[in-house]
Amino acid sequence: MKTGSSVAASEKLARQLEREPRYRVLRAVPAAQFAMPPGPPPEGRCIALVDVETTGLDVDEHKLIELAILPAWVDGDGEVIAHYKPISWLEDPHEPLDLKIRQLTGLVDHDLQGKSIDDNLACALLERADLLIAHNASFDRKWIDRRYPSLSSKAWACSASEIDWLGLGFDGRAQQHLLAQHGWFANAHRAGDDVWSLMHLLRQERPVPGSGEQRSHLARLIEASSRPTELVEAVGAPFAKKDRLKARGYRWNARGRVWSTELDPGDLAAERAWFVHQGLPPFVTKQLTACERHR
Repeated sequence: MKTGSSVAASEKLARQLEREPRYRVLRAVPAAQFAMPPGPPPEGRCIALVDVETTGLDVDEHKLIELAILPAWVDGDGEVIAHYKPISWLEDPHEPLDLKIRQLTGLVDHDLQGKSIDDNLACALLERADLLIAHNASFDRKWIDRRYPSLSSKAWACSASEIDWLGLGFDGRAQQHLLAQHGWFANAHRAGDDVWSLMHLLRQERPVPGSGEQRSHLARLIEASSRPTELVEAVGAPFAKKDRLKARGYRWNARGRVWSTELDPGDLAAERAWFVHQGLPPFVTKQLTACERHR
């Protein structure tokens, strides 16, 4: 364990390297901390950062092996005023882990043997939150909805897709890559580590484009999640138009057998004009809120 003097010496070296344009310094995300006032939780909106690890991608075929939840409270500006440490559980899938899952998570079969998620506590923590946040919420949400059907109407926000990372000057949306671009690194693919490092990432501040005002990514995400959007479905689009729709940002919805995308209401007029120009039939829209997104 490093002493205070050795940490200070290391930090001095890091600052020296930062002054050199040929180097980039990455610091470890600080260890998880408990930051709650004594007594009851503070006044403010409750959020919960969520991450799952599973035996595969198919919610119908595969199993949940780890769940982590990080409850926090935010003020009216979307800034964190209190938070727990990550609360996490392992669960025995009662089948051998695939090699790729062992490599990805670092878990092996005996780590999970006899373990189970405390569903009563987990469900209570998620129910308490006004907004659930995950980095790739469409993945995490389907596992939570399957495990806890009573929570299927909860509001969700996705830190990967609902923050304009490119507009803020960052390339890519992978959590570890974004952390690195902010000057940090963390252990990946263990649920507890992932929710804590996501909290650290979201609390980073960057200027509002076109303004000098500093704002946290969490504040941006909470604001974005509160705005209604429109699900646009290219119903009846000919097969020959699939490449143009894909290039436009549409994704194939296998369940609905339709190409779809999500747009701000103000962009619908331009989208209708594009459909006419492409010779596509009129699209169908459905308003989405945080409760309907990421299903």
